[in-house]
Amino acid sequence: MRCELLLSDEAMADRGRKMLEAMAAAAPAAGIDLVVSKKWSRAAPVLMTYGLGHPARREWTRKHVAAGGRLIGWDLGYWDRDTPLRFHMRLTLDAEHPHRWIQPEPAERFDASGIVLREDADPSGPIVLCGLGAKQRKHKGYTGQAWELRTLARLRKRFGRGRIVYRPKRPEQGLPGCPVWNGQLEDVLRGAALLVCSHSNTAVDACIAGVPVECEDGAALALYCGNPYPSREQRLEFLRSLAWWQWKPTEAAAAWAFIRQKLCA
Repeated sequence: MRCELLLSDEAMADRGRKMLEAMAAAAPAAGIDLVVSKKWSRAAPVLMTYGLGHPARREWTRKHVAAGGRLIGWDLGYWDRDTPLRFHMRLTLDAEHPHRWIQPEPAERFDASGIVLREDADPSGPIVLCGLGAKQRKHKGYTGQAWELRTLARLRKRFGRGRIVYRPKRPEQGLPGCPVWNGQLEDVLRGAALLVCSHSNTAVDACIAGVPVECEDGAALALYCGNPYPSREQRLEFLRSLAWWQWKPTEAAAAWAFIRQKLCA
């Protein structure tokens, strides 16, 4: 397999660069004919990079896929994303999120994570509305809090004014008549009745916590599309599958094997 690895000089988080460097180092043994570039050069039918939300890389990857190329994308992991030395990076193929690829996978990766499913939801608790980040707003064409205000109005028609709280992605002004909840996400989710987001990783945190989810995109859409109240068994099956869509730099060789299996299926 011939692959162009885009290790650009544009803003790239240290963890993303380390993941790409690990994949580059493991490529020869994995049978990958790798071309490393700083700007998209159309050098291979497969393109790999980190941070698909970056403006330059988003445009390059969009053009690559539109021309019929295959895409391997990396970003910060679904869990253990901030753990020094053993951090995870999430994987996607041909799109910004991998929900269309998620299918039952062996249980071993998730079961080895030590994560224990909780049941923190309270049907009488608050509805948590998660805000978008600046990059997400720009990418989706929203000005300011347009998505949040539209979603808040929709939720108030269903649940009334008193039950909805707002958790912004970054500190910012609140929404009209809506309390702002900051702090650790685990504390915000504890006792919540529902989490509503666009495509945030908070949906995966809510899955672990046992809090129902409504989302529009993201990996969690594989579980929650038309099914905001999945069973514990469905949640566990989803998380066991999702664990195969994130890898550590030390697992680069195994990541290549998984990627090749999916791209050649």
